[in-house]
Amino acid sequence: MSGEESPRLPGDPYGVPDRRKPSEGTYTVNGVRARVDAWRAQNYPLASATSRRLLAFWFADEHRSDDGRPFRFYFCQREAVETFIYLTEIEPVRGLKDLLEYAEHGMTIQPGEPKRQRLAIKMATGSGKTMAMSLCVVWSYFHALYEDDSPMTTSFLVIAPNLIVFERLKSDFGDAATFRRDPLVPAEWSHDFDLAVLLQDDPAPVTARGVLYLTNVQRLYEPSTTRGKSSPAPNPVEAMLGPRVNRDVDASSAEELFDRIAERHRVMVLNDEAHHVHDEKLKWNQTIERLHDELRSRTPDDSSAGVVSQLDYSATPKYEKGGVFRHVVVDYPLAEAVADGIVKTPVIGEVSGAKVELGATSFQRNRQWLDVAVGRWRAFNDALSPSGKRPVLFVMCENTLAADEAGDYLRQLSDFSGDQLLVIHTNRSGEITKDDLDLARRAARDVDEPDSRIRCIVSVLMLREGWDVRNVCVIVTLRPLSAANKILPEQALGRGLRRMTPPGSGFDERVVVIEHEAFRNLWNTELDGGLVVEKEDADKIQPGAVTIFPDEAKRRFDIIIPQLTRALARSDSALSQLHPNDVPDPKKQLAVPDVQPDEYVQYRGVHLIDKGVIEEYEFYVPYAEDPSGVITYYTRSVAKEAGVDRLSGAFATLAPMVRDYLKQRVFEQPVELEDKVILRRLAENDAQALVVGAFRDAIRALSITEREPTIQENALRVSETPPFPWSRETVAGERTVFNLTPVDSSLEARFARFLDRASDVTAWAKLTMNTRFALEYISKAGSLRYYYPDFVMRLSDDTCLIVETKGQEDLDVALKDRRARRWCQDSTRLAGREWAYEKVPQKLFDTFDGDSVEGLRRFLDASGTATN
Repeated sequence: MSGEESPRLPGDPYGVPDRRKPSEGTYTVNGVRARVDAWRAQNYPLASATSRRLLAFWFADEHRSDDGRPFRFYFCQREAVETFIYLTEIEPVRGLKDLLEYAEHGMTIQPGEPKRQRLAIKMATGSGKTMAMSLCVVWSYFHALYEDDSPMTTSFLVIAPNLIVFERLKSDFGDAATFRRDPLVPAEWSHDFDLAVLLQDDPAPVTARGVLYLTNVQRLYEPSTTRGKSSPAPNPVEAMLGPRVNRDVDASSAEELFDRIAERHRVMVLNDEAHHVHDEKLKWNQTIERLHDELRSRTPDDSSAGVVSQLDYSATPKYEKGGVFRHVVVDYPLAEAVADGIVKTPVIGEVSGAKVELGATSFQRNRQWLDVAVGRWRAFNDALSPSGKRPVLFVMCENTLAADEAGDYLRQLSDFSGDQLLVIHTNRSGEITKDDLDLARRAARDVDEPDSRIRCIVSVLMLREGWDVRNVCVIVTLRPLSAANKILPEQALGRGLRRMTPPGSGFDERVVVIEHEAFRNLWNTELDGGLVVEKEDADKIQPGAVTIFPDEAKRRFDIIIPQLTRALARSDSALSQLHPNDVPDPKKQLAVPDVQPDEYVQYRGVHLIDKGVIEEYEFYVPYAEDPSGVITYYTRSVAKEAGVDRLSGAFATLAPMVRDYLKQRVFEQPVELEDKVILRRLAENDAQALVVGAFRDAIRALSITEREPTIQENALRVSETPPFPWSRETVAGERTVFNLTPVDSSLEARFARFLDRASDVTAWAKLTMNTRFALEYISKAGSLRYYYPDFVMRLSDDTCLIVETKGQEDLDVALKDRRARRWCQDSTRLAGREWAYEKVPQKLFDTFDGDSVEGLRRFLDASGTATN
């Protein structure tokens, strides 16, 4: 896998970074990170076959989502699961004490610390903690299923801190949606992935091999004596963080949950928004520890029974006094997430000239700041609504009276009238009414949907986890942000950090927080990871994007691209196709030893003090004479390294091939395996590496099959590209169906202008990820990847051309060229229109001064670079 890594570009959230700013304020992150980085760079030495297959599938192969968009895991998600695997399989951490060797400074270990694995994963809001959780779940499941003596489990308990987060998690884990939708399970293992998901009090019996329980934490510690009674009015901390985690209540409500999972023997616990678990004395922690003890007591014969691992995920894993959790082993701070483009870039909108007005509520006093926020929201709405995006204004108020006043004021505007504005608060007794709670849960789930009518949310209590909706673009706080009332700048930003579009989409998203002079100083300090928030005059802040869309008036420039079935796919029957001739000869055949090996071992006893020899012996240790053990060892090693050791009949298929290979092809001449000299030579590491490597490469080559494509009924029309926002350079063109052409480089811009004036081009288009035209190919390292060409055009002779403009070339360019040529050949044969492919190197295009594509192709051919 190390050969798959490519240089990471600025703003790339997927690649492995060359260097990173050290983690600040954590105990063990930098030490752990150094070990994991080295392990990754060396291609995961000592990792199990299960780990190696999953890591290759997740991070070496490329994937596409159901809608045709490219899918890749963020590096921060990759680092999270890699660190979990490393600290479980390579250097096992079974308690806080085991992390001491990674600590940079003093870390206190208290007597009675839990002696089980507990790791904290610090990931910025919006960086995909739920996906990181899913990766860890899948790894544990298959490790428990496939690896002998695995300490892991196929049973999981996912805990949410409140109902809003529970609803968000349910959308991913409910009905095992994420495991079916996202590329988490390799196709050849899908038949073994049998995971039932049970929500809170779902009474469904568990008949599946694995189970994931998803529950709200209140389910664990809600006292039966308080059910149905009024709760005290929430203070500002509770308003933001959810109900207080009670220290004193009886956890009897968890008994039913214990009974349901206690027979699972082993359970992995995953805490979302785990900064709530900041004190070992909290019932949340005590309940997990009690669950661990209960599981162990019920399964005394299993030394690994209990809570096999506890993973605590949070953007702010801090104790009440401000220190970072000691068990944080991964740190992906907000500053890094902003730099990588995973979240929106925050901007502070400074307001000048506004004055605090007289009034009894924060709305009355700060109405002018609300007016500024509305103006910025309108700018975003005008720019983004043509692309189908629905920007949302988020208004945070001091109390319910101010929230009602703000809501009434905004509803007078046509932008927010009727059901376009949502106010959520408590009733007069301080409780969230059932109606409002249902409304809040529904809004958190639906506000990002394309058909949602909500344009503004006004709230006192909704500044909390789970309300990290994607469409929030402008935030105005009509209450002080201060450490005193625990409403901090990072938490205000958190409501609008999640992106509306995927990273790398070409839209540089921003979230604007309207500043107030009363708490301006809070933004002058660095935030998580050293983030310094940019400040601009609020009236001058623009969305920074134009909408790219197919222009109905230019439909004559539409281009139809044939849709072919995939020519390449992973095969789950590679082993059945393997023939002995598919296995290459060793890179260097071994010489047959011409001397008998010494079958005697010399022993000498030396005095510890004066080093004198006090005894000597010679032991006879005969070498193996039965080749069956050697054949068995080699066969199992081949199957495991090639990732087919899980397949039924793998050993029976491979053993004869391995036997014949050892006899006929490994040595410079045919040998007899009964010869103990030969058996001794085969025990050497270099012999094993030659044989296992040859079989592994042959089996992997067969795991990706090439098949004859067929044409699909529905062709891809460039005009069907959905509108999308774009923040970078654009080029105006007459003979393209788009209103503007988005480009990623000056080369693409110059080539687009050339196409628009070329005498033999009747229509052309820049292809983007939104067009969803991709060609699968096999990378140099043998992984399945996708290639997205740059341009498509229709020429005056009615032929069509796919063009790739190329500045620097990577190792896979020739493979992409070959795949594109094959696609053009297939499309010409199946669609009845001629298709061709050209690669246009920048250094040649810079010297070309012609005015036709045909002239350019002749020039490329004369230069020796033509690809057809």
